[in-house]
Amino acid sequence: MKSFLPNIIILFLLLTGVAEAGNQTNDPVRVIFAGEKLFELSDVNKLSGDARKRSVTSRLKRFAQSPLINSEDFTVVNYPESNVSAVMMNNDWVVTIWDADAKRYNTTREQLAKEWCEKIKNAVEKYRTSRTKESYQRGIVVAIIATTIFVIVWFIISFLFKRETRMIDRIFNGKKMLKFVDGDSIISINKILMRTLRILIFIALFLFYIDWVLSLFPWTFNISAQLFHWVSMPFIQFGHAFVESIPDLFSLGVIILLVHLFLRVIKHIFKQIGEGKVRIRGFYQDWADTTYGLIRLVVIVFALVAAFPYIPGSNSPAFKGISIFVGVLFSLGSTSAVGNIVSGLILTYMRSFSPGDYVEIDAKKGTVMSRRMFSIRLKTPMNEIINLPNVSVALNPIINYSRMAKNIGVSIGTSVTIGYDVPWRTIHTLLENAAEEVPDILEDPKPNVIQVALNDFYVEYRLIVRTKAPEREIMIKSDLHKNIQDQFANAGIEILSPHYRSNRDGSPNTVPTFRNRKT
Repeated sequence: MKSFLPNIIILFLLLTGVAEAGNQTNDPVRVIFAGEKLFELSDVNKLSGDARKRSVTSRLKRFAQSPLINSEDFTVVNYPESNVSAVMMNNDWVVTIWDADAKRYNTTREQLAKEWCEKIKNAVEKYRTSRTKESYQRGIVVAIIATTIFVIVWFIISFLFKRETRMIDRIFNGKKMLKFVDGDSIISINKILMRTLRILIFIALFLFYIDWVLSLFPWTFNISAQLFHWVSMPFIQFGHAFVESIPDLFSLGVIILLVHLFLRVIKHIFKQIGEGKVRIRGFYQDWADTTYGLIRLVVIVFALVAAFPYIPGSNSPAFKGISIFVGVLFSLGSTSAVGNIVSGLILTYMRSFSPGDYVEIDAKKGTVMSRRMFSIRLKTPMNEIINLPNVSVALNPIINYSRMAKNIGVSIGTSVTIGYDVPWRTIHTLLENAAEEVPDILEDPKPNVIQVALNDFYVEYRLIVRTKAPEREIMIKSDLHKNIQDQFANAGIEILSPHYRSNRDGSPNTVPTFRNRKT
């Protein structure tokens, strides 16, 4: 068990790693220099877009840092025979433009080369001007002013939010509104909404502030240029994915609607069966709920199979990896749960008992309160609630006293031991008289007394009665014992088991005087 959780975590990491590897795409790579978004490069031939980006960025940095190079010396050279254009600095290549690049921008290769050349010139100029002493000083001053403004604005916003919260508290505190909404509920909802809105405003202000400050210094130009892209891209991708999945969502909606309507019809039919309004030969009322649950499960499983291709992202490796992980986790951890479910179905269709029956299971007596998917709940005569797993119930004998009571009644017995000096006919009469005065004991069949054993010093008598109320067994026995004590006391007979510890010394024996009487 100690190695179970680490193994599951390793399996999950492997699956998600495979999913991430499968999600890698050949998206264009953005080239940013001196805080300027120059262009995007994609894979060309065997050269990846990322490799092209690193090559262009390193060359631009080398050219921008060289005092011998003028930004106006960047030129465009076309090579028609090779179907390629290039932005060059003297005899050095800066970036190459292929037909595939031009196709992405819906323009010609030559025109795209000219546009990229102008962007490179501007970026190099910005790189140089931003690294002067005056530029550093101006950036520091503006950053201090921006930080001060940000702190002041945030304090004002926090003050306004606190004032709004206090005003709502003052207006609605202790007031009774609707049945399901009172003043305290409105105050709690308002606090949650204001806290959420406050966090969103803080994030928006902080992003605006940090983007502005980062754009003031040459070391953080590129971070500032990409910050908005990093924040907005997840929302943009989500929006695109949502729009693309709208037809699939309609298909999912139709499947869900059909399944919902079908299940409502089936539920109504089985509800009528459970209430006894509809009868099917050989199908019992107490099977209705369980059978409906089985049909509902089968319908939902088939609906999931039909709906799976329409679930957004169902074809992605990540979704498949997580599905495998959940399946393995469920298989390893649901053995006992599945066993209890199957045992519950067996108990239902065997009809061993029903809710309200008084039963004995595994030496535990009680009234069945409910029959659940995983367990049975019993309420004992001592008002104790016992949960018994379905597996345990199915593996142990079940005695249903309630069904026995509907026929000939349930037998209840109690025993007394009396010495041989008391005639057995007297004992029988006293015990039968005691039983006649106890409520809930049936008159037919009559109470019966049997002599269980002839022991060395006493006889064991057992009184057997029948009742239609087995759940009152404890109280019936209590009343029976009271009456037995009264009957024996009135007859002058002690309820005891005599024991003799010495040989006879001539005292009378204990044989009744009417021993030779014929009956």
